[in-house]
Amino acid sequence: MMNDVVLQHTSPSTTQELDAIRVAIIRNKLESQHLNEHAVSDLLRQRLAPTATNKGYCKNQLRFLEWAQQHNVSFTAFSGVDMVNFLADIRQSHGLQMATLKTMRAAVAHLHDNTNSMSTNPLVNSYLDSLSKQAAPVAIHRPTVDMSPALVYARTIPSRSTTPLQVLQQKLAFLLAMSAFLRPSDLARIPFASCGISTSGCLLFQVVAPKETRKKRRIIKPFTVHPHASDNELCPVQCFKALRDHPAMRSRREDSPLFVKSNNIHQPLSSSTISSWLPQGFISLCTSESDVSLRSSASSPALDLGVSRDDIVTLDNWASSNTFTHHYQRNHMANVDFTSVVLSGVEDDDFFDAQDSFSGSAQ
Repeated sequence: MMNDVVLQHTSPSTTQELDAIRVAIIRNKLESQHLNEHAVSDLLRQRLAPTATNKGYCKNQLRFLEWAQQHNVSFTAFSGVDMVNFLADIRQSHGLQMATLKTMRAAVAHLHDNTNSMSTNPLVNSYLDSLSKQAAPVAIHRPTVDMSPALVYARTIPSRSTTPLQVLQQKLAFLLAMSAFLRPSDLARIPFASCGISTSGCLLFQVVAPKETRKKRRIIKPFTVHPHASDNELCPVQCFKALRDHPAMRSRREDSPLFVKSNNIHQPLSSSTISSWLPQGFISLCTSESDVSLRSSASSPALDLGVSRDDIVTLDNWASSNTFTHHYQRNHMANVDFTSVVLSGVEDDDFFDAQDSFSGSAQ
């Protein structure tokens, strides 16, 4: 049973007040399982940690609490009808897509007294299935994005310590994203102290706590990026050296991340800022398609150029090759000549005239 702080609708007027209710609900759900104080503290710490998943859940849970307050709906004992009404209202007011609605449903279900029952509620499932069937068809094969314009632009940015700091960081982010198939969130998780140049001239670094986990435990993933064989201006190693030796970085702390704010190098650069750099400065030069991933744009050509699928999957840390095939590979069928393969086997000198056959049969 939730305490009065959670149950009563006191018309909170601020996000801070709603968040206090949200945290109280999460805490009370743990305490209702008769866990001791230490267990509650450990679990609560994990559920409130500032991870990307928790931040997304928080945003959607706050949306629901605000809606529930306005519609006099219980915060923790809402029905399947309430969930459907909430999803329908939020979809109408914000124009949300199916994937977002499913994420929102999962987040809100964690506020319910019985999370499992709400996660599998037949009415909610039926509503979401109905929306899926009404949605416009989606292309399952996407054309390869020609990244040449972005590469040409990157070459115009000198990999020198005289280049403005922000521009140099943007170039390095692009080169690393392309050569190591890194997400913006991965780039934001590279400690500067982990970076170094090997005796063979490769750039070594680590991504600490990327999105992927091993047996639900966070990992540290090492990377080795080779220097470009022929072009210094497209060489991520050369660009890193220029950034490392940049005059504006002289007072950089050893415990800082690789990418920092150009106007305050003691502050880390957020993954959202890096996310804005890549489309605005590079991807937009190559395609008008929205939500293009550099991981997809780089890994698909790599496959075409002979890099093995297994090596691509390993570098990207994908769970299986199916993840790459279904979500990232862009040119599934483009280079397969099914016509010549399937419509073959008829020899020219064995040509058979169907009309002659009909004529002969009539005689």
